[in-house]
Amino acid sequence: MVERLADKLVEEAQLNPFLDRWHLIPGEPWQESLEEALNRSRCVAVFVGPSGVNSWENEEMRAALSRRVQENRFRVIPVLLPGADQEARDKLPSFLLRFTWVDLTAGIDDPVAFSRLVAGIRGQAPGRSGVQKLSTGSPYILKSVREIMEDALRPEGIDLASIPRGLGATISMLIRRCQLQYPNLDPQQVAQKINGSRALAYEEKYAQRSQKEDERYRGFEEWETELHALLRHVGIRDFARCRAINVGIGNGLEKPFFYKDFKQLLGVDLSAKALARAAQVIANLATRRAEAEELEGVASNAFDLYLSLRTYQSTFFDIGDALFAACRVLASGGRVVISIPYVYVDQGRLLNGLLRPGGHDLDPDLPYEIADAVRRGLQNLGFEELGLQTGLFEIYIYGMKTS
Repeated sequence: MVERLADKLVEEAQLNPFLDRWHLIPGEPWQESLEEALNRSRCVAVFVGPSGVNSWENEEMRAALSRRVQENRFRVIPVLLPGADQEARDKLPSFLLRFTWVDLTAGIDDPVAFSRLVAGIRGQAPGRSGVQKLSTGSPYILKSVREIMEDALRPEGIDLASIPRGLGATISMLIRRCQLQYPNLDPQQVAQKINGSRALAYEEKYAQRSQKEDERYRGFEEWETELHALLRHVGIRDFARCRAINVGIGNGLEKPFFYKDFKQLLGVDLSAKALARAAQVIANLATRRAEAEELEGVASNAFDLYLSLRTYQSTFFDIGDALFAACRVLASGGRVVISIPYVYVDQGRLLNGLLRPGGHDLDPDLPYEIADAVRRGLQNLGFEELGLQTGLFEIYIYGMKTS
């Protein structure tokens, strides 16, 4: 499989990769030749398959990582091959996990993943990939959060039609814009109505969400094993002593086997209906209806784990304010794990990216941009042991609160 990938790099990208079976001369010491090849290379790709990395490849990998420490321009690119599971990844050095993965688990002919590998080898940003579109029947297309909010606010005398659509628009920006646009309305009432319309939109779209609409149910056992292993990797090992908060828990569709093991689990969501349903399906779940950006009514310094899965990419979501709230409720030494989805399942097709505002087009780079914004936000708040990991269906960002 790696040789087929090397062929593609030569034929399609005009690159000149070093592959042992191509370049090692029979009868000559191979260790020295590999070391020389490593020293001549601009970057190294570490391929992780079903069996992980064997002993000698492990030595090569550590040599590459050592060079990376000394030379910032030298790149080490982790590449997940088909069949690579979480156990294989967990055996890798934590330093390697800091680098952005190239995910070829869908196959080495995945054009988006292959283009990202080529860009990494060349030291370039991947840029835009070929545009993929969701079908008109997709639940993500039928009616957007913004459209539901527009319908709810119009009878209240607030029209969002003149508010531009765009990435990065937050709920606080929308409120301030409408307060300026409608000076005759009470500013506090404007804020309440807009917040209420967002809660209504989330409830309408997600409170009744089913397994068919959740990409993770294409491999749920693998996904929950992946998340469990990641939590252990970041330092959550004794679940019976862990006080956890899940922000954006939804209707309980996301309920991995280990949720029941937490000492305390508080589920937070904007939708009261979703929380009621979650409480029915998740044992010992306490609930709180609150905005992620405020976490009103949630005690400070009270949790060992802040978990928020597939929420930070939401319409009008304020990443900065939400991270401040996460920092407030976490105890010193507490861990944060946030995920951004990067895969849609649409009419049996597996599509990469997130929706651009106001259209059907998927942007394959947007999930990584949002993930990087989350990572930078955590860094600015003083979180340490930061990392990014690309999973089966989502990108995970994690870190530790230091004070």
